[in-house]
Amino acid sequence: MNCPRCQTENEQNAQFCRNCGTNLHSIPSINQSGNKTLDVLVFISIAYWFVVNLANFIIQKLVVNWYDSPAKYFQIFTNILFAAIPILIAVSIRNKGLKIVAIVLAALLSISILYSNIDWLIREIK
Repeated sequence: MNCPRCQTENEQNAQFCRNCGTNLHSIPSINQSGNKTLDVLVFISIAYWFVVNLANFIIQKLVVNWYDSPAKYFQIFTNILFAAIPILIAVSIRNKGLKIVAIVLAALLSISILYSNIDWLIREIK
């Protein structure tokens, strides 16, 4: 068994590392599948953000008076979905204390995004 701290080879049933004294049985295991899930959440957030911003940019350049056409509803809808991105990024933080603060800030940001876009949608429907 290799010591995760100093990489020294130890006997399989050793309690402590023979080089640095680290307790070999109290080391928390790293949850690789959890890390991969968080990485996927961040990647999906960034990919969605990129694709939608590109689509909105193209709409604004190609559709004449896009704000007076049905294309505006696409932008409102995608902006409402943007509200999930701050929360997905906050959930990906591994430090528990920072994660709690980030989730609170992300929730406030998401509420702001939702409010402004739903308010815009309501004004457009009237």
